[in-house]
Amino acid sequence: MSTEPLLLEYLRILGARGWVQVPTERGPSRFVHGEHLLDRIQVFGGRWSHHRFDGTSWQTHAEARGDDEGSLAAYLTKHFRSGGR
Repeated sequence: MSTEPLLLEYLRILGARGWVQVPTERGPSRFVHGEHLLDRIQVFGGRWSHHRFDGTSWQTHAEARGDDEGSLAAYLTKHFRSGGR
């Protein structure tokens, strides 16, 4: 089963909330937001995950993850309101 329709939904949700894709050569797609530069949303294989920079590296384990557009939209709405956390 193709994950492309789900990826397009993720792109729509992230774009509507001001998250932009960081260019990468391979691997997961990564997105950042200007107000939350220590956070990134990563999309790979139909799943999304939220990672935070701890001052020296990106966390190895995701703080949150999901495999559908509804969970991504709900998570962003709850944790990333305009102007801060």
